[in-house]
Amino acid sequence: MPKKSLKIGINLDLLKPQSSPEKLPIKLFRWLLSTGKYLFILVEAIVLIAFITRFKLDADLAAKKEAIEQQIPYIESLRSYEILIRQTQLKITTILTARNELIDYPVILKRIAGQTPLNVKIISLNMEKQISKVAFTMNGEAQNNNDVTSFVQGLKTDSSFSDINLSSIGLEGGIIRFTLTGIAKLGTGVSL
Repeated sequence: MPKKSLKIGINLDLLKPQSSPEKLPIKLFRWLLSTGKYLFILVEAIVLIAFITRFKLDADLAAKKEAIEQQIPYIESLRSYEILIRQTQLKITTILTARNELIDYPVILKRIAGQTPLNVKIISLNMEKQISKVAFTMNGEAQNNNDVTSFVQGLKTDSSFSDINLSSIGLEGGIIRFTLTGIAKLGTGVSL
């Protein structure tokens, strides 16, 4: 007997189906029954999870609100302490500000007196407070110009003073009269 040969082939039907085509509602119904049911189940699961989560979050919110409301009387009872603490802080700040702005004039006078030679007489001394320094102007008398020079040099070498200038000098009846200006950098208060 002769052997049958196996033929591999594709059967294509290029003609239109002879029966009537399926209508759209039927195709939609079949899709809903096959694939759509999984989509529907997934959407329902998401809705149920959101619904349950809403109840849980509402319960948590109510618990937090109740805890806060229980703390309100305690916090209100501390109001008088808060007012007292704020007043105390304001007083401390005021005291610190006053102390930081305090100028120690006796120290400035001692520094000037320490640099003044024996033959120099200070007639007047005016001090004016400026920001973190004290400007001063002094009028004085001396017997000779060496005393005036040593006085000016002594003030210039002292680190507590700056901008020392001999603004005027004159001779009247054998006495040298002078005016000196400068800045004192010390005495800017005491801090705690």
